[in-house]
Amino acid sequence: MSILNREAFRERIIRLNCALDLERKAVGIKFLHTKEDYHFADAKPVTVPINYCVMVRLATQGKALKADGNNLACLAGARALGLKEIDAYHRSGQNGKKLGLYHDMPTAKRARDGMSYCDHQAFGIMVKPLEDYDSEPDVVIIVSHPYNIMRIVQGYSYYSGIQSAFKMTGNQAICSESTAYPYLSNDINVSLLCIGTRHKAGWSDQELAVGFPISLFRKIVDGVMNTVNIMDNNQKKEIIERKLLENEIDDLEIKYDYNYYR
Repeated sequence: MSILNREAFRERIIRLNCALDLERKAVGIKFLHTKEDYHFADAKPVTVPINYCVMVRLATQGKALKADGNNLACLAGARALGLKEIDAYHRSGQNGKKLGLYHDMPTAKRARDGMSYCDHQAFGIMVKPLEDYDSEPDVVIIVSHPYNIMRIVQGYSYYSGIQSAFKMTGNQAICSESTAYPYLSNDINVSLLCIGTRHKAGWSDQELAVGFPISLFRKIVDGVMNTVNIMDNNQKKEIIERKLLENEIDDLEIKYDYNYYR
């Protein structure tokens, strides 16, 4: 990412934070394919085994961490991210059936085959606030309340239309649904989160996640900005306008009493 692109990248992060009421920081995910990549990655290595989804939660609070496959406490997450090989037992769906996630083996196998698992063999992964990146991450994850997730999808739809292939099972939410699937499909996905990450990472009952490849970041932010006037109500527009002024962004005229649904 050049200096010019880095400045434009960070300005879009500011625009996103002006347009949305984000209580958590947007997070960037970077696959570290080699030991050398891991060594030079600008983040603190974890010192004890940790769940990948907990790393994401810590990044939403400003922490920058990196981990290799041996330091991820949740093996399901390590497998979904391509940091650990998937064995035949898990590939067959037997583990999902044993855990009671599915009522019979054909359902468990179908669910397992439909879940996204990275087919690369990466050495590690870096997770840190999106604003801290000097080079482009691979995937962006935002965890927030449903209104913000809706606005992000509306921003996506402004340029790309309908995403007709959302993938969600309520299982492996951060690792598979929010990271692996957007990375593999090069498209956006919304996750309802899962019991594992809600307990381990401590998300609130009101939070959802959205993940998308970095290639969509510019259009999504621009789409959110371009739909502020037709989507948001006057109360939200007042807050958005104040934040835009505070950040000296003057290329969006806020129009009150102006919505497509009025």
